[in-house]
Amino acid sequence: MRNSRLAGGASLAFSVAALGVALVTWRAAERASVSNRAEWLRGAEDERFQEVERQLRGLDVAMVEVSYRFVELHFAGQDGNWDYAKYQTQKIETALQLALVRRPKRAESAAPFLNEDLPAALEVVERRDAEAFPAVMERLRTGMKCHVRENLPYFVVELPEVRLSTIRGNRLPER
Repeated sequence: MRNSRLAGGASLAFSVAALGVALVTWRAAERASVSNRAEWLRGAEDERFQEVERQLRGLDVAMVEVSYRFVELHFAGQDGNWDYAKYQTQKIETALQLALVRRPKRAESAAPFLNEDLPAALEVVERRDAEAFPAVMERLRTGMKCHVRENLPYFVVELPEVRLSTIRGNRLPER
């Protein structure tokens, strides 16, 4: 079981790395001329919008971000880095809300997580409640019933054992 979690962490780390490469590539393209940047967007306006939609995809890419931020939230709470935990909680909400704009059919499945579980987590984080934090992380983990509602019961969420980021604690860097 631990090896599969490590493999999952490695897979997630690879996905995060791939997103990083995509961002670097996008930034490089952004610095290029407008005509070079838009070469991949060809055709009529409807065709270009369809291509942008295809590139953004559905919830799968957003779920990679949510998964990464869930891991970061978990370790931020363990470290007592409450500001970082709040940041991650808010970014989970943003990522899901934006994904649901693209896939509104999924909104009903995501509603309990967004409207109940995530606000409960934010409340614990804002209180900086280290004792309540493990229970709220468990609530978030088990609150992801949207996977079952969407007929994806094999998407089983576990609490992470492996850190993906180098961010630790709540020590401020020296100036």
